[in-house]
Amino acid sequence: MSMRRMSGFTLLEVIIAFAILGLSLSALYGVFANALARTRRDAQLNEGTLIAQSLLARAGLELSTAQDSYAGDWNGYRYQLTQEWVRSPTRQSGRTTPILRATAQVRWNSSSGERDLEISTLKIVPRVGQ
Repeated sequence: MSMRRMSGFTLLEVIIAFAILGLSLSALYGVFANALARTRRDAQLNEGTLIAQSLLARAGLELSTAQDSYAGDWNGYRYQLTQEWVRSPTRQSGRTTPILRATAQVRWNSSSGERDLEISTLKIVPRVGQ
């Protein structure tokens, strides 16, 4: 039997197949690495948003309005809550319901640098002693 009649792959064909496989796997690795990085950024943004929403929910109720600002850190997130009373318009009587403006700022470090988030809301909160 001659060498030409034997079936199978030549060494050159096997090397080319492995080269194509290597290029495909490196492209897939890049796609998965980018997806993991996006997932990590989204998870950090979600945690930062939850911290800010928690601060805003506590503003004027659990956190006294006598103090204008609260700051702290938690698991690598730095936060600050500022509270201020909104003045009633000059042409309205002073009997309007008091409104509190609460602003939550959250900062954290990520792989792309420092990120920050700021959320603000208005709340109707009765003043203590009224």
